[in-house]
Amino acid sequence: LGRDFNAALKACETGVVATTNEWQRFAAKAGIRVLAGDVSGAQPDAATARELLEARLREHPTDVRSLRALSWAYLALNRKTDAINTARQAVELLPLEKDAVLGSGNVAALAEIQARTGAAKEAVANLRRLLSIPAGETISIARLKIDPVWDPIRNDPGFQQLLTVREHIGQ
Repeated sequence: LGRDFNAALKACETGVVATTNEWQRFAAKAGIRVLAGDVSGAQPDAATARELLEARLREHPTDVRSLRALSWAYLALNRKTDAINTARQAVELLPLEKDAVLGSGNVAALAEIQARTGAAKEAVANLRRLLSIPAGETISIARLKIDPVWDPIRNDPGFQQLLTVREHIGQ
């Protein structure tokens, strides 16, 4: 969140992400580059992540974390419709009503993809939904204010209005 994208990329090679599975590392690197504004630089890692994730999802079709990562890989590859549909699939497989933790993460991931693909109204609606429940681990006003994920909609009037609402923390 400190916008030190080079340090984040380095952590992918030397930190905890470096010791996790390959799809997580490639997806993380692609996502970091997208957030840094280097979409063309993200494409090689995104292409590798896409291949690994599509193969993983053939074996584990209900793995919502893989679906969320794949949506970011598609985003980096400029496959916006696939990105939105894949993020939406995660929400449909495990909605907020069935799992408060993973479900809220799925809704947040969909909002991220919507924000990044120009669907500000839809992203704001999903964020409003998350802020109306105790979802502080997933989303908060403080995080919305600083997280580069939201830069594309930062000046949207609906997003600006969200920053003034009272969120429900632990209620």
